[in-house]
Amino acid sequence: MTARGGRKRSGLVAAAAVAAALVASDAAPAAKLPTPGTYRLQRILPPADAELLDAAGARKRFSEVAKGAITALAFFYGQCRDPSGCPLAWSTFETVRAEADADPLLKTRLRLVFVSLDPARDTVPVVRLLQEGEGCSASVPWVFFTAASEGALAPLLEAMGQAVGRDVNAAGAETGALNHMLKVFLIDPEGWAREIYSVAYLTPENLLNDARTLALEFPDADSGSKAR
Repeated sequence: MTARGGRKRSGLVAAAAVAAALVASDAAPAAKLPTPGTYRLQRILPPADAELLDAAGARKRFSEVAKGAITALAFFYGQCRDPSGCPLAWSTFETVRAEADADPLLKTRLRLVFVSLDPARDTVPVVRLLQEGEGCSASVPWVFFTAASEGALAPLLEAMGQAVGRDVNAAGAETGALNHMLKVFLIDPEGWAREIYSVAYLTPENLLNDARTLALEFPDADSGSKAR
């Protein structure tokens, strides 16, 4: 792995730590959440699909990635430094994975997925570095994907309503940053998005509570971790 790839990972992880600290310092007391299984999450978006590349460079259909498990999906890019953007999703996923890994209801049913918005820079070697650093240290899988091109990724972004644009400076030159609104999607084993979390509602507690509700609705959900 190149030093450049290592810097991308360390930069994103460091930004995630800052995001977690900022969220913790500003957080109000959490509202009491309903008991998992006592409420129903509505179907919001139908199953989506696109061809992705995994950390080994293998082609994978998103429809197959999300199939069968309760999936938390976030879009990211490796050079994001906005504390309320990709690093917030990263820190949330770290907390969710740690808690879900100790929860018999979730540890074999929940899967975490990060898909890059920037396939030109987040190449397979970069995604592999992220996967090696975060993907294998717990029972709950955390898998990373990129795409062969922006065009290959476009159908998934369109289906999920995830807009993205390139930031430019006063001179009209691209800065390297991507403008996108952070969204995290909770997807059921049939591929339906059942909840969408914006920055205002993205907390580990909310995501875990809803994931447990889906786990009770889909007791046969399987993240594939049973075979690990």
